[in-house]
Amino acid sequence: MSVLFAVGYLAVATPAAGQGVAARAYVTPGNTVGVGGSFVVNVEVSGTQSMNRDVAPPDLGGFARFLGTNTQSSVQMVNGRTTVSVTVQHRYQALVEGSHTIPAIDVIAEGRELSTDPIELTVSVEAAESDPASGIGPDELFITAEASRTSVLEGEPFVVEYRIWTRVDVTNFGMTDVPESAGFWVEDISPQGPPQVEERVRNGEQYATAVVRRVALVPTGPGERTIEPIGIEASVRVQADRDPFERVFGRPSIFGTTTVPVTVLSNPLTITVTSLPAGQPDEFTGIVGSLGVTSEVDRDSVDANEAVTLTVRVSGDGHLRSLTTPDLGLPDDFEIFPPEISETIGVAGDVLSGAKTFEYVLIPRAPGRREIPPVTVAYFDGAAGEYRSAMSDAIPITVAGTVVEGPAALARGGVEQFRQDIRFIRLGSLDLRPSGGSVLAGAGFWLFALLPLMGIVGAVGLRRHWDLLEGDMAYARGRRAGRVARKRLAEARRLAGEDDRRAFYAEVADALTGLISDRLNLAEAGLQSVAIERELERAGTPNDVRREALDCLAYCDRQRFAPQSGDPEEKTRFLERVERVMDAVDREVR
Repeated sequence: MSVLFAVGYLAVATPAAGQGVAARAYVTPGNTVGVGGSFVVNVEVSGTQSMNRDVAPPDLGGFARFLGTNTQSSVQMVNGRTTVSVTVQHRYQALVEGSHTIPAIDVIAEGRELSTDPIELTVSVEAAESDPASGIGPDELFITAEASRTSVLEGEPFVVEYRIWTRVDVTNFGMTDVPESAGFWVEDISPQGPPQVEERVRNGEQYATAVVRRVALVPTGPGERTIEPIGIEASVRVQADRDPFERVFGRPSIFGTTTVPVTVLSNPLTITVTSLPAGQPDEFTGIVGSLGVTSEVDRDSVDANEAVTLTVRVSGDGHLRSLTTPDLGLPDDFEIFPPEISETIGVAGDVLSGAKTFEYVLIPRAPGRREIPPVTVAYFDGAAGEYRSAMSDAIPITVAGTVVEGPAALARGGVEQFRQDIRFIRLGSLDLRPSGGSVLAGAGFWLFALLPLMGIVGAVGLRRHWDLLEGDMAYARGRRAGRVARKRLAEARRLAGEDDRRAFYAEVADALTGLISDRLNLAEAGLQSVAIERELERAGTPNDVRREALDCLAYCDRQRFAPQSGDPEEKTRFLERVERVMDAVDREVR
């Protein structure tokens, strides 16, 4: 019996290995897809169940956005002949209307180099009437983009709100495409936490709706600007096929339902930006809105050469992030250090508002009754249609000390050169001490006496550190986590100036994942986003830090398979964002 089983097994398995290897590509659900709809590029390799290397998703030249990859293997036996095959499925979302060509795809299997034929694909608005894979119509699930104003001034903030509308059962969704808003400063003001779902009537139909993204945009120049659509992929629960064979051999279902992916695009927006009028004052900051300025000092009486803290606060409506450091207009005998800057940005309705604080350290060098001049900030009041200025009050301050007469009193820092002599101006009292005394009273004696003991303590600590590095893997990974992350970020910074977009985003993702795995002593290979979120939550990392880290990793995954384009400034901004995330993760985990 066992011999017959072995012979039967060989009879089934052997033809699969001996048959010819071939490759073909085809598109499902068809060669015509609607704008915003999804399609799958299938690469089927028959005659084998494995390939020598992964099949890279084709670069579709910007007319479609890559969503993800799946692999399926199949074995068919017809008339005693066994056929094996493996199919790689690349999912995309169509973005640009027109006729496009999917290029040939190279495959290496069983040591052979194979190539598929190119495929013609048509993307049209008419084909977007329904999703052929799920039967979801455009009036059942869609995204809208609405701007608070479509005609604005240069530098005037406005708000764009993206809202999902659905009459079907959406279990979850995620953004597939968030294009760069060229010509705008972008401030993400999306609601925190899960979307707040509400019921609304639109065009006579009842919908469940929620805000999925909200941004404040500030135009940087005049002209007509277009805000490109964003893409979303939603998981929709639909009724499963009632055929009993489909329930057994088809896609999995739960209680008569199954979940299918549906992709949609929002509508584009056209914004008209008008130049600001002439006659800008010298103190103009470029801000359109309404501002107020206050200033205060921590004390109004101070000795000469002692520090006083001046706090200047600018608050109101407008794009306060672009506000530059104001000119204090102090006399030369005040030493000014660069300010510490903090800001809070928020939205009241559709108005971008907040405050920006500049904290200066000032050192008055000359005694007397002094005054810190008013701080002036100019802005354009869009409601009144004119330039205005906000001004703080002047602040009197008393500087105590001895008045130094003559030219030396004018020397900032207290040094003046007369011919070849350098004279130092000392305003305070002299610190005179008697000479001589006991050797034991000197700090140098005790420092020298305790030096051997400090050396022994340092050697013991160093030896313990080496033992931990050799015997404690978690300690060793944690110690080297920061150094390894910095090295990877340095490599990513080098790649940012090159054309290899995929290598750059892959290196950034490795840096962030490697830091998290080293700090938490996790296996880096195969580490998924779900595991990262779970372990960061277990380590007590705040929600916003976890969400930002996962968003960065998801963005890297999308960009690795995006078309080879993009400017270096985009990469540099993203690298700075990842560095902030890594610093926050490292600080919270440690």
